[in-house]
Amino acid sequence: MEKRAFVTGATGFVGGALAERLVADGWQVIALVRAQSDTSKLQSLGVTLVTGDVCQSEGLAEAINAATVVFHCAALTGVGHSIADFQRVIAGGTDNLLRAAKISGVTRFVFVSSVAVYELNNTSMCEEHHSYLSSSIDPYGRAKIQAESACLAAHRSGKFEVSIVRPVFIYGPGDRRGGFLPELVGMIAKGKFRLINGGNNRIPMVYISDLTDMLVRCAERPEAAGQTYNACSRQSPTWRELARVLRDELGLNMPGAVNARLVMPVAGMLEFLAKLKLLRTLPVSIAAVKLLSRDVAFPTDKAERELGFVSRVGFAEGVAHTLPLLRACGSFTNR
Repeated sequence: MEKRAFVTGATGFVGGALAERLVADGWQVIALVRAQSDTSKLQSLGVTLVTGDVCQSEGLAEAINAATVVFHCAALTGVGHSIADFQRVIAGGTDNLLRAAKISGVTRFVFVSSVAVYELNNTSMCEEHHSYLSSSIDPYGRAKIQAESACLAAHRSGKFEVSIVRPVFIYGPGDRRGGFLPELVGMIAKGKFRLINGGNNRIPMVYISDLTDMLVRCAERPEAAGQTYNACSRQSPTWRELARVLRDELGLNMPGAVNARLVMPVAGMLEFLAKLKLLRTLPVSIAAVKLLSRDVAFPTDKAERELGFVSRVGFAEGVAHTLPLLRACGSFTNR
């Protein structure tokens, strides 16, 4: 049977890498792109382009109609977006896409969520059944929770099967400004990043090719129907180890340290102001401070057992492949 995929976010990091992987595997790929996006890479791959936006439901069902699987990778990331925009794009956009998928007759819907959905209070390990975030109004995590709930409801309706993947911090070639490592490097260069509690806790990371491998397995394996999976590498550095590599390879200064007991009250006050609608954006959330300061593992045992997934790229190899990108992103001299 011919494999035809509809990919959102294909001009971004994850969606772009997935589109490249799918084409290499012999899939026909249809990508939803916005009119202003740079689509040169997708065109070179032979991807069929459809102009549209997940936030606008008109035409989505027609665009999806030729596909058998939907990969929903589009999302907002970073802290510069408004709280309302996270809701509109992530939660609202997923609702639009699910409705269109029901009409079009796809067989599988693979949603890229995030470990930001987890409640990190008093835990050192988050398996897939762990409880949802409740102690923070983190707009990204809350929007992903709503999107996940909508996906699972669509699965229960029986129109098509849904699989959910929850990545940790994603890195690798193909990332861009605003992505995890380019953004981190820029913040360190400008003196805007601090190691919380000295940066001695492990930072959960996943290399881009490992993530795309899991996404493809979720589309192809019957065992993935109705299931949720963590996506994380077996080998992860501490924040301090990562900062040292960036210092040595890019000529940055080592970031200073700050105690989480000083940062958490600030995050709490910002969330309080956001609840009162006195803030349009949330610079840092309680959930983000916990993720940055605590040693929490996101095991992939379930994906290994059910899908045969293996995390193949460790930190040393992955960061070596990523350094040329970071150097190309611009000058990171300290100032």
